[in-house]
Amino acid sequence: MQQREDVDELLSLGFTAADLKGMGLDRPAVADPAQLVDVYLRRSKKQEDVATLRGHLRDVVRWTQAEGLQIRHVWLEQRSASKAHVRRDQFEAAKAAVLARRSLTLAVWKTDRLDRRGMGEVGSLLDELDKRRARLVSVSEGLDSSKGGRMVFAILSERAREEAKDISMRVQVGLDSHRILGRAPGGRPPYGVKHVGDGKVGPHPEEYPTARAIADALLRGEAGTTISHRMTAEGATTRTGRHWSANAISRMAQSPLWAGLVPYRERHVDEFGNPIDKWGWKAEPLLDSAGHPVKCGTGVVSVTEWYAIRTYFSSRTVAGTIGRHGVRSAGKILTGIMRCPHCRVGVVSGGASYRCRTRMEGGPAACVGVRTSAARVDWTVGEMWVTHVSSLEPEDPVLHEIARRWLAYQDPERAEQQRHVSAALDDAERRMTELEDAYFVHGRLKKDRFEKLSAGLTAQIEAQRVELEALRRQSDLTPLLDGALLSEAWEAAELVDKRMLLRCAIEDLTLLPSTGQGDRRPIEDRLAVTWVTADS
Repeated sequence: MQQREDVDELLSLGFTAADLKGMGLDRPAVADPAQLVDVYLRRSKKQEDVATLRGHLRDVVRWTQAEGLQIRHVWLEQRSASKAHVRRDQFEAAKAAVLARRSLTLAVWKTDRLDRRGMGEVGSLLDELDKRRARLVSVSEGLDSSKGGRMVFAILSERAREEAKDISMRVQVGLDSHRILGRAPGGRPPYGVKHVGDGKVGPHPEEYPTARAIADALLRGEAGTTISHRMTAEGATTRTGRHWSANAISRMAQSPLWAGLVPYRERHVDEFGNPIDKWGWKAEPLLDSAGHPVKCGTGVVSVTEWYAIRTYFSSRTVAGTIGRHGVRSAGKILTGIMRCPHCRVGVVSGGASYRCRTRMEGGPAACVGVRTSAARVDWTVGEMWVTHVSSLEPEDPVLHEIARRWLAYQDPERAEQQRHVSAALDDAERRMTELEDAYFVHGRLKKDRFEKLSAGLTAQIEAQRVELEALRRQSDLTPLLDGALLSEAWEAAELVDKRMLLRCAIEDLTLLPSTGQGDRRPIEDRLAVTWVTADS
């Protein structure tokens, strides 16, 4: 017997095969969309008991059975419904299924289980459902948007929004109260420190010796790069097994928890300055009412040592350079594209050269490394790209693949639309298969009903195929076939565009080792290039 699409979600709720059979959820639902229901269940935290969700679903099942309906799909999610920055994939999938008229009813146990962001969000959903003659139903509250329940939905959704604010305030007050009393926040503390219970931290027995050695080196004024190279040579690794780097040492040593201090948490704001439900940790300690840092245990260093290390790092930062949270763009074309042949990590630009990133961060013990002049390799790779692309024939599928990637970069909206149409076409073709199985194999539909549904689906599939073909139709490829035009376009392109053009045509680029200092071989002999193919 054919399985339901949502069988994994149903089993994760703890239902047995007998339970599912008793609720009619042991087989796929096949009926007119007007007789089908998509159910959305949500819990905010993993630790919440799924028994409650089982009760919610049983209530919805009883309602559908009383209404003579079938549940097409149960969507289960563990996400907050009040945070605008949190994407709820299962909610979006449930909404998309109803808006695509796979069913005409979206059912929830209660309005606050749907969304806690107010009538602005729920109202727009109701508008979209109304356009498609679909509806939203809240089972426990007895609400049906197709029977004049919009006003009640508005009141309840606004009430859920206010309740979410109250919950957030209570939680925040509780967390702040615990922090000011000297309790460490959740999450993993920095290397060398661990949670010891009751909101306190203490030295990690296995990590402390290495962390303390790094602290002593910093207090002696040694550079982070020097320390990381020595640690790598001695075989010491980070908590995740990676080699040490100057950045990793800086982040670790400047964490207040490294000194057993409670870190200060800063709330983010939107573009209008309004606070949002998103927070970030600053490398600053939380201060009490007297202006003293709040302790939450013992770290790797003392408070005095931590401030000395902070002063050391500040003295090595040049004022006016990119800030701690800034993003520095790649200064050379092949940064991150060309790889080291030994560690397979992308090279980075260092002055006038490309150098192995692993070697720069971890020293010779981490990787033998590789190095070459940036100017000559940039020019050579550009010439290789122009020659390769312009030599392709107009009908070559590789050329069309390169053009497709470039157009997706130039017009991301069109590429996204193409993905949506392709997904919708796959879904429609799958539904056609289910419809044919229901009529020809299982005999669940009458002939006139099958013909009506089949005709509608066929028209939908044809329309989507036409739209997809139009979106896939490429622009004029002439500039890609003319070497002179292509060379001019390459020279005129900005750095970011050149990098993307290379990624469109190059699958892999490796800089091979030199034979020694003063290697006079042409640089192209040290470049191993794997070009994009039609099957890439």
